[in-house]
Amino acid sequence: MENRRENILEAATDVFSKYGFYGAKMEDIAKKAGIGKGTIYGYFDSKESLFYEMIKHGIDEYEKGLDMALNIEGGLEQKLYALCKFHGKYLNRYIDISQVIMMEKEVLPKELMKEVVEEKAQLFNRMKKAVEEAIHTEELRKNLDSQLATIIIIGSIGQFYGQKICYEKIDHNSIEPKDLIDTIIEGLK
Repeated sequence: MENRRENILEAATDVFSKYGFYGAKMEDIAKKAGIGKGTIYGYFDSKESLFYEMIKHGIDEYEKGLDMALNIEGGLEQKLYALCKFHGKYLNRYIDISQVIMMEKEVLPKELMKEVVEEKAQLFNRMKKAVEEAIHTEELRKNLDSQLATIIIIGSIGQFYGQKICYEKIDHNSIEPKDLIDTIIEGLK
């Protein structure tokens, strides 16, 4: 049951990414998911609710990946490496739908926008906690502003992968983040 719902959400991501909210058809999503159109309505009340849940699913996926990266054994450098690799994979998967969401955000309910802002704050705080732990273990200097360091880390990873994947069209599997991480760590010591 949950597997079918996830399959529908993945198909919706592909179809909404290609056609946008207004151009996407439930028939196309059903076809991509390998199910009948009526089956979608057993899981989602409308195209709007499917779009809403697809966005929440994407956020949940990022949250899981971030948690996995930040919970691996090792120091901040190893955690950042895992985060970078995950971020590249995630961006590769969700870049098109992210652009659709930005262009068609009027479709999104205000409560979803509020949830997105809250989720971003929670993700930021998870990263900030990892930075604070690295300061505590002296991987990073004691007088480092953890808030500023977190902004630098998140912004750098986002810009680095955005540049490589969106503009340079490099496959995410080919991107090596070691120089980025070295620059972040050495620049923050």
